[in-house]
Amino acid sequence: MENKKIIKKLFSKNYRKVLDVGGERGSYYFLKENIQDANIFCINIDSKTLPKEKSKVILADAQFLPFKEKTFDLIFAREVLEHLINPDKFLSEIKRTLKYRGEIILTTPNLNAWQNRILILFGFAPTNYTPYPTRTYGVPKFFKTKPIYDHPRLFPYRALKEVFNSNGFKLEKILGVNMAERGRWLRNLRKLIDKILPVSWKEDIVLKAVKCR
Repeated sequence: MENKKIIKKLFSKNYRKVLDVGGERGSYYFLKENIQDANIFCINIDSKTLPKEKSKVILADAQFLPFKEKTFDLIFAREVLEHLINPDKFLSEIKRTLKYRGEIILTTPNLNAWQNRILILFGFAPTNYTPYPTRTYGVPKFFKTKPIYDHPRLFPYRALKEVFNSNGFKLEKILGVNMAERGRWLRNLRKLIDKILPVSWKEDIVLKAVKCR
């Protein structure tokens, strides 16, 4: 998880109930390690990715959360938003299940990322968008990009600012990070670019918003 340090700085200290939406073993244990006093639940549509704690994991869709109103102090959604057909339904479910002043922290790819701007300029498809699931049509072959199986929606940085400053939320923080972990193409170049680019050009977006009504 490239953005661990950024996410940890966004955590508050008073969470009692936390939901890991689209959770997997890595994100669930990351939350357990860093929010030790909270009761953490995890949902995903893929049972293979869920952690082993059966009492805390649920096979469920992010657009239909199986919880009562005003249940959670924090909802964490790492790389979920870009997979959803109906993001409005997801936002509605987050708002319904969060307590008043509850928080949403999420990460998602940035449609306006630096490499996408260059690719689109030269007639190629963005690397983090899926116009054709399980294929990488239109992406330059030298990137050696693995197929992304389901990214039907991709938000630009400014659009996310608007989304989470409305719909009953108040945006508290929005940040960007370039994904330069081991194995990424042009890894050293990405690290350099990360230091000089504006936030709105970075590859991944991390944000925190608060339910205000």
